[in-house]
Amino acid sequence: MKGKKEYAILAVVIVALGLYLFSRNTDRTTYTLPELPAVKTQDLTKIEIGKGNRTVVLARKDDGWLVAPGDYPADDALVDRMRDAIADLKVTALISETQNYTRYELDENQQIRVTAYQDDKAVRSFRIGKAADTLRHTHITLSEDPNVYHARGNFRQDFDHTVDDLRDKTVLAFKKEDVTEYSITTEGKTVTITKTTTTPGPEGDNAATDAEPEKAAAIEWTTSEGQSVASDAVQRLLADLSSLKCRAYITDRAKTDFTDPAFLIRINGAAESVLEIFDPPDETATEVPARSSLRQDPFTLSDFDIDPVKDFLTSLEDAGDKPAP
Repeated sequence: MKGKKEYAILAVVIVALGLYLFSRNTDRTTYTLPELPAVKTQDLTKIEIGKGNRTVVLARKDDGWLVAPGDYPADDALVDRMRDAIADLKVTALISETQNYTRYELDENQQIRVTAYQDDKAVRSFRIGKAADTLRHTHITLSEDPNVYHARGNFRQDFDHTVDDLRDKTVLAFKKEDVTEYSITTEGKTVTITKTTTTPGPEGDNAATDAEPEKAAAIEWTTSEGQSVASDAVQRLLADLSSLKCRAYITDRAKTDFTDPAFLIRINGAAESVLEIFDPPDETATEVPARSSLRQDPFTLSDFDIDPVKDFLTSLEDAGDKPAP
């Protein structure tokens, strides 16, 4: 009799446990995920990003963005990735209600805090943890919600940046087709290259009629000494310089701290662009200090950033050593 009673109690316990587990799984399956209000990328005017005791602020100004502290021009491509991640944020699953944030890199020391604004109104606020094992989702928590969720996409790296990372590294910007003349000064010598455009005119009986297309204008590059310069060599150099990016900015020294550039390059187009490259600090250095007319701060270039200038000057010397035809 006693044994039957114990079996009955055990059966009741098993049934109760099964009902509990079933109801718990059912609750998880039917959990209502938070729906985030729509946000448009073009409406965002400010993004605050915090990690530990560091806070970076991106603010829209005119057609671009500034990054603070410092109010430096920001890298548009990096800002666009952040804006897209903010606007496209979508919660896909509930992961944890235990508030064990360290496991997901959402604790105070590891989380990345993001708040996006439209004018003075916060329209999106969330914290970013580590990526999921599949690398298709990212662990996040939402403002005023302690639960951990999966958000669609792997975007932590898009926000894990310092001010220096986010600064626009472009230090020269011009259109190649606008360039009419440029010069390179090194070792006390200056070589100036000028563009000459010649439009073919009518030639006797071979003159173009209204029904015939006009011949393209001929472009020639020559030095101030009259030496012809190969157009492809000019185009390669201008292509390398037209959107030149630095390695990093030098924040502990001013432009005026650098004198006697090893290379001085002046490019005349819609406006004058100036680039000055200085000698490396020592023989083992792989980066050299430089400054330009586009940026207020000096910066560093890699030694291979200078190779196109050296190669161009070498090609001029080689062409000048060839006997005239």
